[in-house]
Amino acid sequence: MKFNGVIISALILFILVVFAFSSVYASGIGTSNVTLTQYSVNVTSASPSNIGFTISLVNGTPWGTSLSVNPVSSYISFSTSKSNSDPTYSGTLTVSAAANTPVGRYVFNVSAIGDDPSASPVQLVVNVLNSTNSSFINPGGPVLVSKSSNYFGYIGGIFVAVVAILLGLEFLMREKFVKTRKYVMLGSIVLSLASAAYLLAYDTLLRTSGMLHYDILIGFFILTIVLAYLIYMNKAMQKKAELILGMLSALFVLAMFLDAILGLPLTSVSGSLSYGFNYLFGFGSAGTHSLYGTSLAFSLLLLSTTATSILSLCSVFTRKAKK
Repeated sequence: MKFNGVIISALILFILVVFAFSSVYASGIGTSNVTLTQYSVNVTSASPSNIGFTISLVNGTPWGTSLSVNPVSSYISFSTSKSNSDPTYSGTLTVSAAANTPVGRYVFNVSAIGDDPSASPVQLVVNVLNSTNSSFINPGGPVLVSKSSNYFGYIGGIFVAVVAILLGLEFLMREKFVKTRKYVMLGSIVLSLASAAYLLAYDTLLRTSGMLHYDILIGFFILTIVLAYLIYMNKAMQKKAELILGMLSALFVLAMFLDAILGLPLTSVSGSLSYGFNYLFGFGSAGTHSLYGTSLAFSLLLLSTTATSILSLCSVFTRKAKK
C-alpha cells in the first residue's frame, strides 16, 4: 500500500509540475497572422516553386513561432528559409513535388504554430503540372490531399467501443476485473489530466475565444487531481470521492458532446455550428481550421474521461451491491 501511495503521489506531482511549467511557458503566448505572397502556385516534379510568407504579431508578447503546413503529404513537401523566430518576420516557403506525384490540385492549411500561433490557417492551393508540357493532364478532376471533413465518425466508434468493453468487463468478469479496475482507472485519470494540460497550454483559440470553457477546463483539471488523491490516498474519503469523480466526469463528457454539436466554444469566431465540430475533430484536415494536436488531445480527453466515469461509478455501485 505504501509503495502504491508513493507511485500515485509521484504521478500527481509530475502532472502538477508539467502543468505549472506549461502554464508559465504559455503565459507569454500571443497570436499571429499568416500572409502569403500568393495563395496558389504551380509546380512540377522537376521545378519547385518559392512563395514568400510573413508571420505578423497581432497581440501578446513575441515568442518563438514557426510556419506549419497541414496535412502531411507523401507527394508534396515544404521547406522554409527561416524555421523559427519571434514575429513579426518573413521568409520563403519552398514547395516541391515528388517524381510520382499525380497531376492535379492539392489544398493545404498554412498556419503559425508555437508561442504565437495563428487563430486560423490560410489555404494554399498547389497545382501539380505535367513536367513535360507544364499543363494539367486531368484538369477536370482535382486531387485533394485531404477531404474537408472531420473524423468524428471514427472517434464516435471508439467511444462506443470503450463504453461496451468497460461495461462488459464490469458485468461479465465481475470479481476478476475488480482487482485491476483501480489501475485501469488510474491510467484513464492520468491520460485525461495530460490531455487537459495540453489543451490548457497550447489551445490558443480556446483561451482567447472561449474563456468560460477554458476556465471550466481548469476547474475540471484541479478537481480531478484532488479527487484522484482522495480515491487512492484516503480510504475514509474514497467512496465519496469516487462518486463525485464519476458524476463530474459524466457531466464533463456530456458537456464536450454538446460543445461539439452546438459549435461551442468558438461561436465568437464563427456562427456556423459545424465550425466547432470540425475544429475539435478535424485533425488538421483542409477546411476544418483545426490542428492535429488539439483534435488528438480533445479526443483523448473525451475517451479517457468516459472511461473514468464508468469505472468510478461502477466501483461505487458494486461496493453497495456487496453490502
